Order: sequence, then structure tokens, then C-alpha cells
Amino acid sequence: MTFMPTVLVIEDDPDMQAIERTMLECVGYTVKMAGNGAEGLQSLKCGTPCLILLDLMMPIMDGLSFLRERKRLAAAQSTPVICVSAAGPELVGEALRLGAVECLHKPTDFDELCHIVARYCPGSPPQPAT
Repeated sequence: MTFMPTVLVIEDDPDMQAIERTMLECVGYTVKMAGNGAEGLQSLKCGTPCLILLDLMMPIMDGLSFLRERKRLAAAQSTPVICVSAAGPELVGEALRLGAVECLHKPTDFDELCHIVARYCPGSPPQPAT
């Protein structure tokens, strides 16, 4: 049985969900999806991924609120969070202050995303050829 690292993608846009899921599954990751921060928190109660990809601007619970609430879940505090968002510098700066390890701007380059995911997920799948 092969270990496949799990990435949690918290994104409200269906097109972005499909793109990120397809990109990550094609290189060997297991992908869990959440449509907003509240769904993302619920998902963390069922298991801890190696990495969280987080949109900042979403309905119901946005990315900044997710980062604030995540601090209450002991198991998820050590999981790195990378923001993938079209948000401006103020929101990105706040996300970094709240614990995101880095932020990528949409549209995100596939190879760059895969390299960054591999950096944070131990035992990650091989990198795509560039």
C-alpha cells in the first residue's frame, strides 16, 4: 500500500476547486475539498492533512476567520497553511500574521504550486517536469 499525502483545499470557486484537485491528484496527492472555512474546520476534525491550501475571500467563513478559528484545534495548529488568493496586500499580510506560511496569488502556476506543496508534505510525490 502506497502512502499518498493529503492536501486540504479550502476554496469556494468550483472552477478553482476542479483545477487544484486535478493538478494535485495528477501528481499523486489525495485531495480533500471544502467550500469555505467552516467546512475546512469540520474536515480538520476528521483528520489532519500535510498541508492546507486556503482561499482568503469566501462566503460563510472567509480565510482569515478560518485561520483565527484553527488555533483552537490543537491537532491542526502544526499543519502549514498556504493562501492561494487574489486578495490584496492587506489581507495577505493579515493571513501571514495569523499563521499562514506563505501566499500565492491567483492565477497560480501549476509547477510552482506542486513545488511548494512538495516542500511541506513529507514523502511527497515526485515533481512534474518543468
